[in-house]
Amino acid sequence: MNKNKNTVNGETSQTYHNKHNDVSMKLKNITNFQQLKLKKINLKLEIFTLDSIVAFLYKNSVLKTQKLLKNIYKLFKNINPEPYYANPDLKTRFWVILKSLELMVESRLESYNAIKSELMDDPESDELIHAYIKNIDMLYIGYEDSKKLIRKLDDRLRFGYVITIKEILQEFLNAIDDEEYSSYKEISEDLEQLAMSIVNIRRNTNSLDSDEKFSLDPDVFDDLITSAVSKLQDRMKIFKTGVQGLNTLLAPGYLSKRLYMYLAFPGGGKSQILLKSALDIKKYNSHVKAKDPEKRPAVLYITMENSIEETIERIFNMTVSSDDIRNYTPNQIIKKLKQGGHLTLTDDNNINIIIKYYPNRSIDTNDLYGIIQELNDEGDEVIALILDYVKRIAPAEKAQSEKEELKNITNELKNLAIHYDIPVITAQQLNRVASSVVDAALQAKKEDVTKLIGRDGVAGAWEINFNGLLL
Repeated sequence: MNKNKNTVNGETSQTYHNKHNDVSMKLKNITNFQQLKLKKINLKLEIFTLDSIVAFLYKNSVLKTQKLLKNIYKLFKNINPEPYYANPDLKTRFWVILKSLELMVESRLESYNAIKSELMDDPESDELIHAYIKNIDMLYIGYEDSKKLIRKLDDRLRFGYVITIKEILQEFLNAIDDEEYSSYKEISEDLEQLAMSIVNIRRNTNSLDSDEKFSLDPDVFDDLITSAVSKLQDRMKIFKTGVQGLNTLLAPGYLSKRLYMYLAFPGGGKSQILLKSALDIKKYNSHVKAKDPEKRPAVLYITMENSIEETIERIFNMTVSSDDIRNYTPNQIIKKLKQGGHLTLTDDNNINIIIKYYPNRSIDTNDLYGIIQELNDEGDEVIALILDYVKRIAPAEKAQSEKEELKNITNELKNLAIHYDIPVITAQQLNRVASSVVDAALQAKKEDVTKLIGRDGVAGAWEINFNGLLL
């Protein structure tokens, strides 16, 4: 990688060095999201979409933040207007959107009547624009449709940034191919700059990051309550177990977007309760369907402790018989598991159970996304993830200590639960401190001894930020 020659392909080393510096400077510049100027985007939005945008802009909505308005404004300022101005109907809507956003973002006008008045008085407005403005109140868009629209516009804005950084990325790759870098360190540093810029763009163009907001404004309040109650009443997102007491404790069952963690001593039944959870979701929730009608709902059980063979043996003992599985032929076991264990796929219950084994610490939490996506590509939509157990998976974000590592893992599992709108169920060991507390409580004949266990009783986790329900 280092060049000892004074010339390379007829160019001086200094010229090469200058080229490298030029690329590095461009990479540093694109990390500044606010200052990054977009190239003009050739983007055609149909009339329906344009009307939906106008309806949203002139609607009181919890989703309408300054960040969102700035993103939409940036998008429309950088859309090539020529295709729109060739059609009077498209031109009218495009102009109203752009001018409205200008007043909302740059002039910070909040009164819809004041904004409309400014548009009517604008020297660029015409009769078509006046007629359209007078009928804006007739346009309507609901809460869920608003979120779909925002995601659509975010995607278009990201496309604009992709087009913008494409040339810079190509220059970077060409610089590597032409050996313009003097060291591997310089390449890695510039690559890091590029990666940071892409992450920064993604974060800044995610306009729904403040979706969870409560307000007593009548329009906002009504929409939000309606949406919240609908989600809470969605039985597709509640998974019952076969234990009534546990269902009561879970109130009313495993819920989507939540992280659940069972605590137990070594050999205290962590794997059993996790495996039972997978079997129970299958057995007692036949009403649950995949969001995608072309997919099959599936419980994903990942074990990094017991092999597939050991897990099958446990399933047999839990659902069929406590007898030694080795006393039966394969055909007998298959028949018993299908009949007694309800391990079949039928029209009445098509929930699949997928068990995957990975060696201890061989995957991290980021790998889970790829595993779920791979299953989705194969036709199985994951409705619940069960991980046996938390200590055996690596964090995506590395840490310097065990306690920090466990905190990162729980944070990342919680984020995954939210991302896929599913429950994530796992377990963690209790340590000797907890064992001593429990033993002392039992000798004193105390009740509900689990309430006496503090954070220092959880193995290796003095400062775990538990983002789940601890049982």
